[in-house]
Amino acid sequence: MNTKDLILEKTLKLILDKGTIDISISEIRNSTELTTGGIYYHFPDKSAIFEAILQKYIINYIKIDFDEINLEGPSRKKIHDTLLYILHHFINGVEIESINEKINYRSVIFLLTATGYAEDEVYSIIAQTGEDIRIFLTGLVEDGKKQNEIRKDFPTKNIVESLLTMYMGIQSFWLTFANDNTEAILEKNFDIAWQAIEYQ
Repeated sequence: MNTKDLILEKTLKLILDKGTIDISISEIRNSTELTTGGIYYHFPDKSAIFEAILQKYIINYIKIDFDEINLEGPSRKKIHDTLLYILHHFINGVEIESINEKINYRSVIFLLTATGYAEDEVYSIIAQTGEDIRIFLTGLVEDGKKQNEIRKDFPTKNIVESLLTMYMGIQSFWLTFANDNTEAILEKNFDIAWQAIEYQ
């Protein structure tokens, strides 16, 4: 691992352990075993470190690689697996190489966005990701209608909005309560949603 990534990962670990971004350069120095000059060689100040953490662990993390979703089987399975993949994407976190453990997206977004660091950029990326999910689901629903697996008497837009509303409610529940049964909640709610849109 290069020194710059080491600084970011160790600083993020300190932030998560302390539950605050009030981290001193001396704490970062002790955690990384670098000199103060070694830290400032890569970052001009603490704000630059926090902004780089935000970019690496929030902005890049929020984006979803739809090519990674395994789409096989009927429409029900494709839509279900897409929503489950997105949920896992957020819940499972990102592994920090230097400490060999996963960080919690929930903790990081609360800590970093609460500070105001690049808040507008974060929300812009979240909005774009939401739109990307909407477009992806629209394609799946349209395909399901063509295959006579999804009702044609409901507009695609309404079906997609219902699926998104259901999913966002579950993600919001997880963000608020950190419930261990989030996946089970998705399963129950998806079954109900599918019964409403399944081709009759």
